[in-house]
Amino acid sequence: MSFTSLGLSGSLLKVLTDQKFTKPYPIQDQAIPAVLNGKDVLGIAKTGSGKTASYVLPILDKLQKNSSTKNRHVNVLVLVPTRELAVQVKDVFQQFGSSLPERIKTLAVYGGVSINPQMQALNHVNVLVATPGRLLDLVESNAVHLSEIKTLVLDEADKMLSMGFKDEIDRIFKLIPKRRQNLLFSATLSEDIDAINQLILKEPVLIKIEAEKDSIELIKQVGYWVSEEKKGPLLRYLIKNGDLKQV
Repeated sequence: MSFTSLGLSGSLLKVLTDQKFTKPYPIQDQAIPAVLNGKDVLGIAKTGSGKTASYVLPILDKLQKNSSTKNRHVNVLVLVPTRELAVQVKDVFQQFGSSLPERIKTLAVYGGVSINPQMQALNHVNVLVATPGRLLDLVESNAVHLSEIKTLVLDEADKMLSMGFKDEIDRIFKLIPKRRQNLLFSATLSEDIDAINQLILKEPVLIKIEAEKDSIELIKQVGYWVSEEKKGPLLRYLIKNGDLKQV
């Protein structure tokens, strides 16, 4: 299977070729056609499975054909639990979108830093990647409007719920249009994730990528029975003198 069979535009296929991407990950193989066809998607896959590109690529493809020109009215909202993931997702959008014919502006916003530069940077943003609390701060400051949202992505939804963002997410759902495409990605399918699925997803395409089981055949286990005060010195001795590569 190659990217050419997934329905992406020629301009995106050229970007993928130029960046030496030749074969899609399993979640990309299933999610990209579904997103391009306007389907809601529930994707269950572990971190590092390629799920970010599985929604970034088709979203960029669709924005090439239909992006809003209203200032401070974003087209795509990606909700994430942490600053680190917000920056990572923004970088992936920019990585694949920088060479496309239609310029797509992506911005990441999150708490823990001054809000004023983020407010100023929101001019003509198409894709907003946000942590829930900071997004609500920006909405309340009238710095961004959510009435033109065409696609909502919840990335690492399980982490957002475990970190206590449920109330904020519920508030955000009330601010965005009811007619939209919803993409929900999570490492696990918990009761809370299933509840969000029932709430926002409409006849979703379910994609579940089973994690490969780690092989333990090459792992050697050794134990040392020592007193508490000798644990530190013994550990330092083993690391320094044993030429240990993986422990």
